[in-house]
Amino acid sequence: MSLDEIRLTTSYNRPLFRRAMSAWWQSTVPPVPFVQRAVIWAVIWFGVGLVGLGLFAAGYSPYFLVAGLIGAGVMVSSFAYLQRTRMGRFHDEIGRHWDKAGAVEMVFSASGVVVNDQVERREMSWGAIDAVRGAKGVTSIRSGFSMIVVPDGDLPDGMTAKVFRERLKGWRS
Repeated sequence: MSLDEIRLTTSYNRPLFRRAMSAWWQSTVPPVPFVQRAVIWAVIWFGVGLVGLGLFAAGYSPYFLVAGLIGAGVMVSSFAYLQRTRMGRFHDEIGRHWDKAGAVEMVFSASGVVVNDQVERREMSWGAIDAVRGAKGVTSIRSGFSMIVVPDGDLPDGMTAKVFRERLKGWRS
């Protein structure tokens, strides 16, 4: 294995693509820390409590508040279900593209990244790479709105995902 470049061949893998998409997303919108989420939810439930007290003070039955919370839960659940099925269709569409692309050959070096398959060839300098993020079994490389997915199992023999990501981050800087 050359220290000057990393060469590999990969193909589309739907479960890994989904994980890479999450890593891609988190490279643009990082997860909110637990304490911040806890404070946000505490404020939300405090607001619900205030609304409930206001309803009770106005003479409404407690069932009115319970019905409203159940209705909100049904709406949130419906949205989550529809979003999940839409993302499944999205991944199916991306999969059709990668099925046409076939095997994808990638070369990573100090000068940048070359991605070559049966439908396209991309060459990018490291200035075009916005983020390198890992997820379980995969590395996601973000360039603007596009993403390069590198499954850990397709890395050259003897190279770990951690070493791969560190090398890429070193070349980026």
